[in-house]
Amino acid sequence: MNGIVSGTIAVQYFGLQEWVDSETGLVALGDLIFGCGLPRWVIVRWVFNFINFIEKNRDAGIDEVAKEVKEVL
Repeated sequence: MNGIVSGTIAVQYFGLQEWVDSETGLVALGDLIFGCGLPRWVIVRWVFNFINFIEKNRDAGIDEVAKEVKEVL
């Protein structure tokens, strides 16, 4: 939902409403709206992955967590 809102704000701000008159313009507007939603989607995925990492290592010692982080990096 937030991607649609931020995409709509971008369309209004840059005055891209006339792109609706052509098929290529409609595709470009759809891509713009999709692209505006990607940063929020990435942040949500990072938060959920971090929460899963914390839950998985709740009872692990600091050395075990550090070893797993080092393997990932």
